[in-house]
Amino acid sequence: MFKKITAIALSLLLTAGSLAACDLGGIGGDKKTEYDLTNYSPSDGLDINGFFKDIKASDYVSLPEYKGVSISADLLEANEEDVEEQIELILDEYTTYEEITERAIENGDTVNIDYTGTIDGVAFDGGSTNGQGTDVTIGVTNYIDNFLEQLIGHFAGDRFDVYVTFPVDYGVDSLNGKEAVFDVTINALYGEEIRAEMTDAIANDYGFENVDDLKQDIRDWLVSQNKSDFFTELIHGSALTKDVPKQVMDYLIKADLSDYKYYADSQGVTLDEFMYSYAGYENTDVYLANNMETYKNNAIYCLAIQAIAEAEGLSVTDMDVSDAGLSDYIESYGMPYLKQYVLQTITVPSFVIDNAVAE
Repeated sequence: MFKKITAIALSLLLTAGSLAACDLGGIGGDKKTEYDLTNYSPSDGLDINGFFKDIKASDYVSLPEYKGVSISADLLEANEEDVEEQIELILDEYTTYEEITERAIENGDTVNIDYTGTIDGVAFDGGSTNGQGTDVTIGVTNYIDNFLEQLIGHFAGDRFDVYVTFPVDYGVDSLNGKEAVFDVTINALYGEEIRAEMTDAIANDYGFENVDDLKQDIRDWLVSQNKSDFFTELIHGSALTKDVPKQVMDYLIKADLSDYKYYADSQGVTLDEFMYSYAGYENTDVYLANNMETYKNNAIYCLAIQAIAEAEGLSVTDMDVSDAGLSDYIESYGMPYLKQYVLQTITVPSFVIDNAVAE
């Protein structure tokens, strides 16, 4: 399970997607910043080894002492309470609820609903659950206007219309201030929680023969997290010796914006609209300005890891990428990026940990 999660969560810094050109013109303002994300690839700007192309990292950062450092022996063993906490998180996915049919919905209830929204009889992007159902809690979940309050008094199985008005500053031109009608179906009204117990059958769902094997994988994962946290804290002792190369800063910014553009596309809005409506920034330029320090810190982190690899002659082979379970991602991410990922998450951290002294 936790090994598989590593293969899915591919980066500290980015997620790839199929992206169109990026419009960074501010809402109501002048265009100041432009990063072309047409045919964007996470491997852009990296060489075949996963290093920043034509960049010698040791020219830009000073490194902390990283060989023979002390590490607490406690970090090399999993805490059983933490193991059980992870088990409970798994069981959350198997939790069911009593379904209430004999009473109407009240404030504070959790219900599962489907809906399709229309404006002047025409469905709009992002206004439907597409029959997938979604759980909402009245008085807790945040929906526009008094959408959820209109569910009160209805029963499981009811189908009815909900009438709302979008805020005038909602952030999407086609929705700002518009009146909408949602065709809502109450799929279920939830009652008491029915908590599952961990069984071999659940372990099988995660690819393990039994519960013991699942727990051992969790222990291994927790230790790897401890090591990762130790390594990350150590690397944060690095410092710049000269300005971050523009090439590196651009790489990190484009990686970040590609994430947001992917989600904006999925919502059917522009990047600026997404930043305004979902991320809380006036536009993309404002977002970038507010996150420059984060980009700089990420640049130091990446350059420091590359500098250690340069100094110690560390590299990542195609087989290392395969052994990390990442072969299926080559087409989407490119081999240079996957090599950088393995370098940052496995190769260099393992070198530092293997050369540490447990105390």
